Amino acid sequence: MAPHRPHPGQPSLASLTDRPAAALRLLCLPPAGCGPSFYRPWAEHLPQSVDLWAIRLPGRGALADQASLTDPHHTTTAIADLIHQSDDDRPFALFGHSLGSLLAYETTRALVRARHRTPVLLALSALPAPHLDAFVTALSAVLLDGREGAARLLGPIPDELLNEPQILAAAYTPILADLLLALQYRHQPEPLLDLPVTVYGGQDDPIAPIERLRTWGDLTTQPVSPRLFPGAHSYPDQQIRALTDRLCKDLHAAARYTVATP
Repeated sequence: MAPHRPHPGQPSLASLTDRPAAALRLLCLPPAGCGPSFYRPWAEHLPQSVDLWAIRLPGRGALADQASLTDPHHTTTAIADLIHQSDDDRPFALFGHSLGSLLAYETTRALVRARHRTPVLLALSALPAPHLDAFVTALSAVLLDGREGAARLLGPIPDELLNEPQILAAAYTPILADLLLALQYRHQPEPLLDLPVTVYGGQDDPIAPIERLRTWGDLTTQPVSPRLFPGAHSYPDQQIRALTDRLCKDLHAAARYTVATP
């Protein structure tokens, strides 16, 4: 398939490893306000068999001059189209952290609806299943608690940013846009996803404790057993090695399952 050319104002793909001979592509969706740089540290921890990519969204990083996307249906449909248009016939997996989990889940459903190839693994991190009130309640609490709520979701705000209102506004505009996207989301009943799903979380995450992570099992035909790592909502920052090791094991297990299943 011909290389995909990104259009202004639309999602695009960022290559983080440049491994065209790798057996499997891992496509990562960023948490609120973040871009591909969130996943760049993963590159050195992944084996040569995994080609790491990230979805680049408008409104942040190199695309900071473009308006952020706040319509969840439009955004995930556009991401699904992007994945389909860039398909190179290798098996691929989707990983999302926090808001990225919502985008990964709905992108997968969009691929199913369009009868496009679907991921061999859907890996979701640090987000309650979106069909329950816990999802909106947690995000609403973040917005209502202002700086403290943002710190619980994203980690402490650096002191130097607090003294630079323009820089702070530039940093938090895409975060607020992404939270608006999440709050506008409405879960629509569809057939359960019939593909391997793994769920990860932080042991001390107030937004996505293990009982909420287990509810992803309501949305898939296959069992879900969340795996927890030390830390809170931003645990991937401190657990890159452990998380990527676990993810690679799940990736290769899912790829073998998909090949073996007619």
